[in-house]
Amino acid sequence: MLLLKKHLVELVRAGKKRQTIRYWTRPIVFPGQISFTPGLGKMKILRVDELAGYESLTLNDARDDGFATLEELLAELKRNYPEVPPGKRLYRVVFQWPMEPPGAAASPTASPADYAENITSPPTPLVKASRRPKARAALSTDSHAAQPTTALPSDGSMSATQRQLLRGWVIAQLPATRTL
Repeated sequence: MLLLKKHLVELVRAGKKRQTIRYWTRPIVFPGQISFTPGLGKMKILRVDELAGYESLTLNDARDDGFATLEELLAELKRNYPEVPPGKRLYRVVFQWPMEPPGAAASPTASPADYAENITSPPTPLVKASRRPKARAALSTDSHAAQPTTALPSDGSMSATQRQLLRGWVIAQLPATRTL
């Protein structure tokens, strides 16, 4: 999940913000991932770049981040990060929003497996395993008995969302007495 402040969500909606700058110990989103942002919904992560520091930011970074000048971007960053957090590194996260709707022509570099909307009948959402047979038995309803209708890519690769949904479906198929 990629969180943005409300005024930054408005910049994304206006088409002015296509990236964000973050301090992280390590990246928490990855290229090709579909991330959820409150107020916006799904967005596709296109690129995550580690930066040397504020000095590596450019006017293009400011404009892609929704600001007219580099000084405005730096002021916003200093407002969000008054001090550089210890052990944290600076990252540039480039994203696409809105994502292409289902059925729309995908860009030539995009793979249909990258879009969660291509999953026609999602399996059971991930549920933490329970040792109580009653809770596990509730997962074994007829609506979950059907096999997933998502075809796997011929080369065996799957997006993170497809792996997560497939894992949830497999867990739902486990016998009620089995614990993970």
